[in-house]
Amino acid sequence: MKKLLFSSACLLLLITSCKKTTPDPAPAPVAATPFMTYASGTTWDYQTTDSVSTTVTSYTLTATSTDTAIGTKTYRIFNSVDANGTTEAYYNQTGNDYYEYTQLSAQLPPIDMKYLSTSAAVGTTWSQPISVTDSASGLTITANIKSTILDTGFVETVNNITYNRVIRVKTEITNLATNNPFVTATVESQNISACYAPKYGLIKRAFALHVIANSPLGPADVINNNTTNILMHSSIQ
Repeated sequence: MKKLLFSSACLLLLITSCKKTTPDPAPAPVAATPFMTYASGTTWDYQTTDSVSTTVTSYTLTATSTDTAIGTKTYRIFNSVDANGTTEAYYNQTGNDYYEYTQLSAQLPPIDMKYLSTSAAVGTTWSQPISVTDSASGLTITANIKSTILDTGFVETVNNITYNRVIRVKTEITNLATNNPFVTATVESQNISACYAPKYGLIKRAFALHVIANSPLGPADVINNNTTNILMHSSIQ
């Protein structure tokens, strides 16, 4: 009996000892080269092709030295300059996750959007809710923005410039719903993807999204965008 008790005590001690010495899982290491540069004075020149209006425009993004608080995050302010003037853009890096406070389209409200996770494996997904209300009708449309890592570590050439270790992310609008039983919202078509490179951030984006609201009065376009952005030139500080 004493031998049995002694053996049980030893086994319990061994199990307890193993539990105490097993380390907690280490967090994924942050990529040595960030997928965005925040140094003041860094510039990116982008070209936008709009297939709906058949126009080609350009804008320049410039990092400032100023931060601002939005929600629980601190964002670096960037100036975006195009033919219509200057607007502000906001970017944040939290570990391996990258955020932009942005509007996916002019018809949608700005959101704190996680657009990239550099530690995620191919096939990893994440989702964020979004809601937009038409002030005139009171109609509210809700949906989820679903992001998926499609590729990692590949080579992409944009405007004759070759980028390595590129990550490609697909974005989808899912679970569309409205607060009016007589109005439904449907995604007629969508093709949204973006490529990001270390140090340079966004190098290419395709944004095609057509959302229709159907009511007793007939269908109406909510969003009908089809644009492509490519990085033409950058000056990284």
